[in-house]
Amino acid sequence: MDLYEAQISNPDLFQQFSLKDTLFLHYSCPQREKVLQLYSKYIQFNFTLSGKRILKQGSDRWVANPDNGLIIKKCAFMQELPDDYEGWDVLIFYLRDNYLRSLFEEFRPHLSLTDLPEPNKIMFEPFAIDEHIRNGYQSFIPYILENKTLPDNVFENKFKELLFNILSHPQNKHILAYIQRITEHYQAAIWEVMEANYMYDLKIQDFANIANRSLSTFKREFKKHYKTSPGKWLTDRRLKRAESMLRSGNKSISEVAFDCGFKNSSHFSRVFREKFSLSPSQYQKNWTNK
Repeated sequence: MDLYEAQISNPDLFQQFSLKDTLFLHYSCPQREKVLQLYSKYIQFNFTLSGKRILKQGSDRWVANPDNGLIIKKCAFMQELPDDYEGWDVLIFYLRDNYLRSLFEEFRPHLSLTDLPEPNKIMFEPFAIDEHIRNGYQSFIPYILENKTLPDNVFENKFKELLFNILSHPQNKHILAYIQRITEHYQAAIWEVMEANYMYDLKIQDFANIANRSLSTFKREFKKHYKTSPGKWLTDRRLKRAESMLRSGNKSISEVAFDCGFKNSSHFSRVFREKFSLSPSQYQKNWTNK
């Protein structure tokens, strides 16, 4: 599910306000399924007001809760209800790269950019919140909920203050390092994007968005690196993961299909049989009986 498009097209569920290239959302998460597969094509600054959610990307796991903020980079991920589910009220800011660059350049003279760590390659990064930051993001809620009018420059200045306080916090140097890399037009290697996200049911355009490339550039660079098409590589890579999971015998066929990025169990079974001349259940049974 394209999280941004789903949210912006449902204003009754996700109260929202837009300013330039920034979308502000406040909502009580309507999730009912135990696990959702989601995809974010823009960077999120996520502030949990109450409750929590478990977020998973690859083998990494995070808990979104009121104790800290969370930056979510462009990626696909799983969103899971915790066992002690009691709802999740959250405030989210979607930012596009160009707007982040412009704000960073404005802040640059006032930020300490020495001794920054190497930017992390993980897709979710918690960051520290103090009283100024908490007051800053909570001050947006009445304007979003009550749809109050406020001059754009006043609203933008409120957001600039919030972002500056996050980036200048001494415990948030990892976030500052990541934003600085964005200003340098850094692009993740194609193989990094694919290995981190292949197990999610995404369109080729979605992978291009995560890689921060046009579709044509993405396909050209992909072919140069992998010597094959994205569609063929994805099928082969997902089948390799599925084969390993079936050998373990710990998950059902539908769970394996979901965890490997196939559209459904029927699609998975058809593609698997074409490759191995056995159905997934037969393959799993044969391996278990060895």
